[in-house]
Amino acid sequence: MWQKFVAGACVMTGALGFGWSLCGEMDSDIWHLKQQKQILLCIAGEITYMHRPMEEIFDIIAAKAEQQYAVFLRDVAQCMKERNGSSLVDIWSEAVHARKNGAGFSQIGIRYLAKMGNCFEYEGERLQVEALRLFESEIDSEIDRLTVKKNENSRLIKALSTLTGILCIILFL
Repeated sequence: MWQKFVAGACVMTGALGFGWSLCGEMDSDIWHLKQQKQILLCIAGEITYMHRPMEEIFDIIAAKAEQQYAVFLRDVAQCMKERNGSSLVDIWSEAVHARKNGAGFSQIGIRYLAKMGNCFEYEGERLQVEALRLFESEIDSEIDRLTVKKNENSRLIKALSTLTGILCIILFL
C-alpha cells in the first residue's frame, strides 16, 4: 500500500513540476527582454549624453548588467578593442551566434539580441539612438504580449498539470 502512495506522490510531483517549469520558461523570456531593454536604455544614454566609443560603452554597461549579458558585452568590447577590421554589426552577430546553443539565454532572448545588433548599422549618433529607441518600443510590445500570454496561460497550465497528475494516479491505481 505504501508503494502506491509513494508512486502517486512521485507522479504528482512530476506533473506539478512540469507545469511550473512551463510557467518558469515564460517568466524567463520576459526577464531576458527586460534585461535587454535596460541595456538598450543604457547604450542610448551613453551615446546621447557621454559620446563615448562603443567599446567603452559596452565595458561600462557590462559592469551593471546581469552575468550572461555582462559576459556577452565584455566579449563584444574585447573584439572591438582588437581592431581586426570587422564592423560592430559583424562582431555582434558573431557573439550572438556563439551563444545560440544556450549559455543562459532563452530563444526569444537570442532572437532579440540578434535584432539589437542591427541598430548599430547606422552611422551617426542620432540615427543609432533613434534606432535603439524604435527597437525599445518593439521590446516593450513583446514584453506586454508575453505578459498577457503568461497571465492567461499560467493558471491553465498549472491546473492542467495538476489534473493530469490526478488522472495518471487514478489510471495506475
